[in-house]
Amino acid sequence: MSAGFKYNIEPEPSVEERYDVSTGVRRRGPYKLDTTNLVAGSFLPSFTPIAADLVKKTAQVAIRVEVYEKYTTGSNTTLKIKKNSLAYAGMNLGDGTHGATVNAIDKSDKAFDKLTLAADFGATLNAGTVLFEASASAGTTPKVVANSALYERAKVEDGIVLVALLMRAFEIEPTKLAMPFHAKDKENMPHFQFNE
Repeated sequence: MSAGFKYNIEPEPSVEERYDVSTGVRRRGPYKLDTTNLVAGSFLPSFTPIAADLVKKTAQVAIRVEVYEKYTTGSNTTLKIKKNSLAYAGMNLGDGTHGATVNAIDKSDKAFDKLTLAADFGATLNAGTVLFEASASAGTTPKVVANSALYERAKVEDGIVLVALLMRAFEIEPTKLAMPFHAKDKENMPHFQFNE
């Protein structure tokens, strides 16, 4: 480097093998991605959980969040989750028996995102717990359940976004995934083998 110059460039993220790529099988044809509640200009990382309609050839992201720090119930409306989730204000979160609505998201901390809930979640959540986007604030039913995974990184744009999906993969490393899968997703994905 030349004297007097300071380079402040973030390095490219290292590409890690999230699954045994020799076992990955793609679904036929591109799928039209539903970009509702996704930020235009952002990128979806590869192996994002996807709920695909195999007849209509449409795809919807199965939004999941992972708890960053233990959440204790009892009139507590602040939940810390891992960074880079697709959570948005107004969505419902659930674990299958309890739930709450997200009122606001604070992304100012570098280590985690802070969700402000409309009411106490109703259960104690340990760090690492995966919550799903629920169809109602009771949190008993997921809005969608994944049956596929995003094959490669995709840019969210205004208009039509076409994506490729995986229908099978083995030796998946959950700790290397950018987006977590909920247990209900894994039950619905018999052709995916998670190392757990």
